[in-house]
Amino acid sequence: MRPEDPAGRAPQPCDLLVRDAYVISMDDERRVYPNGAIAISGTRIVGVGRNDELVAAFAPRRVISAGGGTVHPGFVECHMHVSVLIWRWAFVDTVDWSQYMACHVAFYRALRDEEEYASTRLACLEMAMNGTTCYLESGTVLTTDAAAQGTEEIGIRGVLADAMVHDRDPEPLGLTRAASHSIDQLGGELDRNLDPDGLVRGHIALRGLASASEELLLAAKRVADEHGVTFSQHQSFAELDTGDDDRRFGGHVMAHLADAGVLGPNCTWSHVNAVRDDEVAPIVESGMSIAWCPTASMLLGVGGTQRGRHAELYRAGSPITLGSDSANSCGRHDLADQAYIALLTARDKTRGRALDAEDALEMLTRNGARAVGLGDEIGSLEVGKRADLVLHRMDVPEALPGIDRIRQLVFSQRSRTVDTVIVNGRVVLEGGQATRVDAAEIYARAREASKRMSERIDTTEGLAVRHRWPQLV
Repeated sequence: MRPEDPAGRAPQPCDLLVRDAYVISMDDERRVYPNGAIAISGTRIVGVGRNDELVAAFAPRRVISAGGGTVHPGFVECHMHVSVLIWRWAFVDTVDWSQYMACHVAFYRALRDEEEYASTRLACLEMAMNGTTCYLESGTVLTTDAAAQGTEEIGIRGVLADAMVHDRDPEPLGLTRAASHSIDQLGGELDRNLDPDGLVRGHIALRGLASASEELLLAAKRVADEHGVTFSQHQSFAELDTGDDDRRFGGHVMAHLADAGVLGPNCTWSHVNAVRDDEVAPIVESGMSIAWCPTASMLLGVGGTQRGRHAELYRAGSPITLGSDSANSCGRHDLADQAYIALLTARDKTRGRALDAEDALEMLTRNGARAVGLGDEIGSLEVGKRADLVLHRMDVPEALPGIDRIRQLVFSQRSRTVDTVIVNGRVVLEGGQATRVDAAEIYARAREASKRMSERIDTTEGLAVRHRWPQLV
């Protein structure tokens, strides 16, 4: 029976009611409802609160019972490359930086629209299955329409940008463009923002890694400011690009760029593994976001988790976020794993409780939403916001015993228990299975695309896949 509305009002129609849930709202007060519910109409949340109250207040067309499982806002991926998934581990992971970049350049030279589409669908499906509902692409998609189509088919959000924009080439990759051409190119994806209900949006991105002149950096910031969007780029990843920046600017790069007016609250720069004492205050005061990618630093051995100051910056007020980066430096696009590794490495570095589970959830949700320019739309479960949420199952060992549900989610469950994912009010994953696409068809096309890429790269670039151990066919 439906509980009576204490105010005697008729129940309000809604499209979906998620009930019987442990709701982590991530709202301004960080309210948690151990026996909670969420009501959804169209693309937006119309009710969040105690289970009995919402069951009485709404008449849903559909009900999903979480069975006591944890429900939280969708994770927001703040730095990744959707085009590369079909080339995951196609080269040995022990290559040095120049070889690593050479392999990626060979990949992009051989990439075609069909492969980019296939890779994006696979990447977006993987993200959805791991609880990610929105991603910021790092400006490395060559054919954005192919990526947009793949993203929309899976049903998650994507924020795209013009590809490979830069005007200097400290590492010759054969991709250099003149400064005027790069500046003219800025903003090519911003028309996507004209549809306020669109899943795919646009932002401004530079390639980064010391590949932009100050003129181009200032132009990118100006266009981002004018259009109210995020400005992203790779920055201070390793000693190579950080040293190049320091030399050409005559001082530590982040301090210089702050003085030049390049930094600001709409900047979301990835990595930033090298931060010196005189750069801390400018970073914090600018309000910029940093997309921390711990596994990328660890796999390539650049020392970001040992020398990086992400936890220190977070404690000082910087809205640190998380990214998984390329499939060849993260293994899998799983932000929950990135949060877990970030938390553990920060503690190991400081030999103390540098970060806790609540901090991890801040980075995964609210901070991520702000970093991609959607802080008013997603990142928390509140009335009026978009209905992007994740439900976890409880019938597996990782979900027990449930004494401290937030700690258990971050340390134990992570993405392993993701059951249902809702984006923009639509169920895109249920029972761990995609609802809008044929996963088997996506996997088959990804394998075919990977095979074509391997043959093309082996023929034109001479970079055949090499195995350390003999492969007996």
